[in-house]
Amino acid sequence: MPTVQRSSDVVESHSERVVMAGISGAILIAIGIVLFLFRGEGTFTILSIMLLSGGAAAILYAGYCAMQVRKVASFEIVCPYCSSKVNLVAAPDRDVSCRSCLRMIPIIDGKPIKVTQVRCGYCNALNYYSDKTVALLCEECNHEIPVSRADGQTAHSKFAVVDDDKTYELRLIAYEHLTEELISALQSSLALNRNQVKQMLQELPCTLLTGIPKRKAEMLSAQLTGHGASCQFFPIG
Repeated sequence: MPTVQRSSDVVESHSERVVMAGISGAILIAIGIVLFLFRGEGTFTILSIMLLSGGAAAILYAGYCAMQVRKVASFEIVCPYCSSKVNLVAAPDRDVSCRSCLRMIPIIDGKPIKVTQVRCGYCNALNYYSDKTVALLCEECNHEIPVSRADGQTAHSKFAVVDDDKTYELRLIAYEHLTEELISALQSSLALNRNQVKQMLQELPCTLLTGIPKRKAEMLSAQLTGHGASCQFFPIG
């Protein structure tokens, strides 16, 4: 099931087409006019007409894309963690990521649900959980934090906690296809824009994050693997 796109991503995609088509159309028309003016005995007449037609078509396409920008819908939700606004093209049907705090916003029936703060009993770090939380592991020390949900159940992890004080480096090795889901996942994980992500993907392998806990490296690696990417992480220091 595809992820609901952000309004800003759709606008940026249409805007890129406007710029590319507009510039290409202007160049074709300029060349076509020059060839038509210096056509002589008609040697370049057909070519100039073809260039002018292609340029006009490109300009029309750019105008069409510009109209699509104005038609992009905006469905606003507020991140329950940092109160940042997230604008989507439609109501989300699954959890979405916040680019400000890099957390997944829990969604039920198209709306974000309440999150609760809890401090880790081992390192006193502040963590968050919601009624969708299956198990809560501290983001700092990776110990499990027992939490109680609104339905009365207690969330526990079926995995034993293994102390690991090392920090890790996460690297992107390759990817199968450059999909919108992969671009969005990298944008949300790295807090980059589309152009920065595309530029980064041209030079593989590349380091995505460094100095992160093993649990975070595992989670991000699993998330990107689900979008067709191949990742590796290893301890540093």
